[in-house]
Amino acid sequence: MVNSGSRGELAPGTVVPPAPANGAPPAADPGSLLWLNNALQIVSTAAWYVAAPFIPLYLASQGAPVGVIGGIIGFSGVVPLLISLHAGALVDERGPALITKSSVLLYAIAGVILTALPAVWSVAVAYALMGIANIGFAVASQAVVAAASTPATRVRNYGYYSLWNSAGAVIGPVIGGFITGHLGYRTAFALVWLLMIPSFAIAGSLRGVPAAPRRAVSFAMAHRHVGAILHERGVSAILFISFMVVCGQTLQQSFYPLYLHKVGFSPTLIGIIIATISLGSMIVRAFLSRGVEWFGYASLLLGATALLAVTLGIIPLLRQFWPLILASGLMGTSLGFTQPLTMSLMVESVGAEFWGVAFGMRQGVQRIGSIISPIVFGLVTTASGVESAFFLGGATLLGTVPIMASVTRHLRRQERTTQ
Repeated sequence: MVNSGSRGELAPGTVVPPAPANGAPPAADPGSLLWLNNALQIVSTAAWYVAAPFIPLYLASQGAPVGVIGGIIGFSGVVPLLISLHAGALVDERGPALITKSSVLLYAIAGVILTALPAVWSVAVAYALMGIANIGFAVASQAVVAAASTPATRVRNYGYYSLWNSAGAVIGPVIGGFITGHLGYRTAFALVWLLMIPSFAIAGSLRGVPAAPRRAVSFAMAHRHVGAILHERGVSAILFISFMVVCGQTLQQSFYPLYLHKVGFSPTLIGIIIATISLGSMIVRAFLSRGVEWFGYASLLLGATALLAVTLGIIPLLRQFWPLILASGLMGTSLGFTQPLTMSLMVESVGAEFWGVAFGMRQGVQRIGSIISPIVFGLVTTASGVESAFFLGGATLLGTVPIMASVTRHLRRQERTTQ
């Protein structure tokens, strides 16, 4: 059974850093690791958001049709999908520092390509490299939080991790939109590789987190453990919810800037509206653990998913700045709950030696959503306009809420039992 091991023998509130492998540096203080990990989140996420929201607009300015834009964004997730599982196994086997440094390097290369090569194909390559790097950033940083937390502090620490992530997502599009509006796209893209300079130094400090303390999953054999992990209670439900939420999020990331541009907003205002999504996430994540205490995991997940569905569906009805700001904030509120909750639930569902692989599986499922979503919604947009994509996305997501309610019943039973 995947959940086997001695996790239940730890005293409540005790943080036991992973034991270092032979020749590895001693494990760092958990509090320091969390601070370094969170600092890396704000910088790397800002680097993503100074460029990613404006890549669809840049491609459109280069003459790429909407269908091609959706295809580029969707297919850029194919390679990350293929490597996600083994990236997680590599974190288990070698620790997060190596993976994080590699991700920083890929981001830097992508930033240079975006800055130096103004062509549709080069943008596609750069966006794919950033997608690959995001897999490494995600599985490594989430494993750091898991290793540095106790069961009692895990939800809170994932909330703070996600809060810092949201802070970078607030700063990034505002800066990117301002620079794009005043100095052009390629100047904004240059910030991607510039922000990787401090990121590399922070990534090096994570060397205090060694590989998994128990028998690590072999990098080459990671795929053999997928079936066992999927059979763990709750894992399939977590993956389904992650998939559906990321489909809605990818719709927002891919086509929301295009809609805002269509209704007449400047890049600076588009950046502010996009940043409001992250600001909404940032605000609610500070209250995540309290929300779990009040409503429980299942109710928060279902309510947040329904909220995302409704806000996506009403976007085409809004054309003024302040109503769009409000809708963006509500979208962010939804994402602020769903992402850290599914991370925490995944950690609780599998043993520590499988954390990296489990996070890799979660990232893989999310990548499938990020591939399918922009392609489908790109075709809908081409045929019926970008407004139709938002109507369809909202209706689809809302229609899955009853299914989510069914697959999360065991969470509600667990909550009643532990009260």
